[in-house]
Amino acid sequence: MSGEGGLEIRGLHAHAGAFRLRDVDVTVPPGRVLIVLGPSGAGKTVMLETIAGFRRPMAGTISLAARPIAGRPPEERRIGVVFQHYALFPHLTVEENVRFGPRAAGRDDPLAARATLERVGIAHLAGRKPGTLSGGERQRVAVARALAIGPQLLLLDEPLSALDAPTRDELRSGLRDLLHGLGIPAVYVTHDQSEASLIGDDVAVLMDGRIRQIGPAAEVLDRPVELPVARFLGLRSLGAVRVEDGCAVVGPPERTLRAPAGVEGPAVACYRPSEVELASAAAARAENSFEAIVDAVHAQGDVTRVEIGGPLPITAVTLPRVARDLGLAAGARVAVTLPPSAIRIVRSA
Repeated sequence: MSGEGGLEIRGLHAHAGAFRLRDVDVTVPPGRVLIVLGPSGAGKTVMLETIAGFRRPMAGTISLAARPIAGRPPEERRIGVVFQHYALFPHLTVEENVRFGPRAAGRDDPLAARATLERVGIAHLAGRKPGTLSGGERQRVAVARALAIGPQLLLLDEPLSALDAPTRDELRSGLRDLLHGLGIPAVYVTHDQSEASLIGDDVAVLMDGRIRQIGPAAEVLDRPVELPVARFLGLRSLGAVRVEDGCAVVGPPERTLRAPAGVEGPAVACYRPSEVELASAAAARAENSFEAIVDAVHAQGDVTRVEIGGPLPITAVTLPRVARDLGLAAGARVAVTLPPSAIRIVRSA
């Protein structure tokens, strides 16, 4: 991907106390959204703060629209920032919040502020104070304020995390469409994989201060390349693999599972519980299928988790209706199938 006109980061190092962000290389072309995904404490916010100019990098370069910005103060970087808790000024109206940035830069334009409010769909809130708004409305005000300066880059630090689940679901699609319609690069920090898959063009998985994997969102989320990333993304390990006749093989003889190899060196087979197929015990005839005894069944709202015991333990997640139809309970016999395409072979070291 070309980064011309976009964001280019090379060899970035930064610190926050004892924490170190190391060797960050990122390219975000105009019009694309990079999701920075990782667990708490991974360095996601440190990365955003360094790009924005709130932290001084220890090493590396940051360029925006082919212009080096690492040594510039935040107000000269043309970067809009949406903070996790929005940081709106409580004593100002919505319109005054949106006009604050341009006014501080000597470019106050009420008509431009109104146009920004219209674009985000909150013109009707112009005269309200933040304390009278819902969480979703405050989030939209924060986005409008970030856009009001005419940024060349938009940074968003978990912008939906402070909202309840129904409001998050409601706003995701609108935020996705808005970001992709801006024509500028955006970097969006989250720990939520569903947000990453819906909003992001590309995903960078950040763990322990390093980017462990980066690429197109669908590829990274579905095909992690190493075990720590796979575990973070919710995959479970089946154990170390051995190679037989060009295939990756895992499990004892009575429960052998096979998949395309694809990885050189020490490797582990991983799977998603939602991709395990369950059927009546008599159906254990397909490839990578075996008969097993259920250890436990746990209802979890819209899904049911089924624990399969034996020499190769497996967890399956299925619909409650399927669990009922199969009569699944501790001690029941069931056919378990994990298709080769559902097994990911990842580096173990």
